[in-house]
Amino acid sequence: MARATRLAKSLAVAAASASLLLGSSPAHAAALSGRVVSVADGTGVAGALVTLDLPAGAPGPAAITVFSDASGEFRFPDSPDALGRDATLTAAKLGYRHVVLGGSAQHAGASLVTALYLAPVADIASEAPASAWLSRAPAGDAKNITLASCSSCHQLASPRMRAYAAQIEAVRAGPGADAAALEQWRRIVRHEAWRTIVKYMRSLHYSVFPLESATNLDAVDWATAQNADYNFFSERQGEIVARYLADHFPRETASLSHEAYATGAPLAAGPRTVIREFAFPPRALVRELVPAPGSPFLWGADVKRNLIVRLDPRSGELREFPVEYAGSSGPHTIAPDDSGALWVTMVDNDQFGRFDPKTERWRLWTLRPSGLANDASLGGAAIVHDMSIDSRGHVARDRAGNIWLTMVGTNQLGTLQPETGDVAFYDTHRIEQLSPINHLIYSAVLSADRAQVWFSQVNGWVGCLDVRSKRVTQLVPFAEGEGPRRMARDDEGHLWVALFGAGRVAKIDMATARVVAKFDLPDRSAAPYAVTWDERRRAVWVANANSDAIYRLDAKTGEIAVIPLPRRMAYLRQLAIDRDGRLIGSYGNYPEGSGPSLGVVIELGDEGTPR
Repeated sequence: MARATRLAKSLAVAAASASLLLGSSPAHAAALSGRVVSVADGTGVAGALVTLDLPAGAPGPAAITVFSDASGEFRFPDSPDALGRDATLTAAKLGYRHVVLGGSAQHAGASLVTALYLAPVADIASEAPASAWLSRAPAGDAKNITLASCSSCHQLASPRMRAYAAQIEAVRAGPGADAAALEQWRRIVRHEAWRTIVKYMRSLHYSVFPLESATNLDAVDWATAQNADYNFFSERQGEIVARYLADHFPRETASLSHEAYATGAPLAAGPRTVIREFAFPPRALVRELVPAPGSPFLWGADVKRNLIVRLDPRSGELREFPVEYAGSSGPHTIAPDDSGALWVTMVDNDQFGRFDPKTERWRLWTLRPSGLANDASLGGAAIVHDMSIDSRGHVARDRAGNIWLTMVGTNQLGTLQPETGDVAFYDTHRIEQLSPINHLIYSAVLSADRAQVWFSQVNGWVGCLDVRSKRVTQLVPFAEGEGPRRMARDDEGHLWVALFGAGRVAKIDMATARVVAKFDLPDRSAAPYAVTWDERRRAVWVANANSDAIYRLDAKTGEIAVIPLPRRMAYLRQLAIDRDGRLIGSYGNYPEGSGPSLGVVIELGDEGTPR
């Protein structure tokens, strides 16, 4: 009872932060359970996220999250030492705020049982994801272009963007202006202010490279940094973005009504779902995290620090393996092959590498297409981006043993024959009025017969290249701004495409190169960055940049369910699935430090999942 008394006192102290403070507990592991209760009527709150945040530097996850059941009950899995240190316990659900009432914790045998309280709120500004602020902005090509252009690096509308918009609205005209003249003046101010941000974003494209890279903003003059031909969106698209934000970005962001935004989908999480988040170092920017066959570890590409990281999800221990290259490399995309080796594309100095987890050694190849300028600007960058994958997200080779790669700097597909070291480059589809880098060629997926490689271009198309003739044989058009980004294929001949700007997922019949379906996501501003095929669940998982959520799309019925994530600014660029059916990912906001830097492991807890 003494511990219950201490916890009751801690509850009162924690009221200001709306969390339950868990003090020192016995050395043995204690199960933590309880109920989430609405203070409005005393009923249980279903589908609430209950998060146990652990102190920085503690072994294991940085945080563990579970979900309440239909009656509001929740239970954490047994976790050694989880309650052996000071920790905070918080409940959250969109449309509620956490309130603390004293004296609610007690022991029940070896378990600690507690009640958490939520109060309904009309204003969801502090809990809503970035995408919510665009829920009422007009749909169409201009919105799609804005989402596809801005959300490539960070969330839209991020807190910093909202703060900037508030500063714009705080600008005042001189005295004596009539209402019409004042509004016209304010329109000019908004447009010029957002034009300035577009220029700033162009320069920050150079932040995709490591700090010590020769390709950074300090190495180029301002005119070069502003050259739209060296950026991921064109001059014309930049003007569309500035105009759309000036006209439609919310004038006031201090509040957001509950009626303005909802997740719009049933939960794909249940009371057995567990989300574990693992902390990376403050300067890390781990874009992706993947499992590898035969390895108990998870592996991530840290683009800012020229290394890959190894995470032990059992202990939270991290090890770092610098790329064995004399200069900056910028590891970007990481994927395993069937043997457990890890393949890593690198955006700097034209590098592509293979890391052997058993020997802990690298082998590197240089892929540099001809015709690139010999300078430090983006005009001289090959930007080796994605590699050909199969339906499991593993590296896939064509019939001749080649790995195919997308080359962002030249809008080409490259090939590497690892045994011989032979490399070659092939032109893809050219869009009128776009420079090579403007196309933003992105994903590469190999067909099941290994005879075709499918590629996406964020600024307009999905294409298919025949690996024998080396020619593009099929093109699937998308409207400007729809933003076909990372793709996956299933085992029935379909290609699934994340439409980043449009907030949709497209399904393409690979035999006919026809779009057979498009699925609207519940949040059309979610910015779906990647899709992942889940063979066992017969589902497509959608990793979103803007909505702090993951979607599950049932491949047969088209029904969509959602897993809300326990962090704001939970920017996801990829999801992988391990052999136990867990979802693996990481939060990857640019620049580093602008959002949480955490690896994410989601144990779905669905019964009957094959192992």
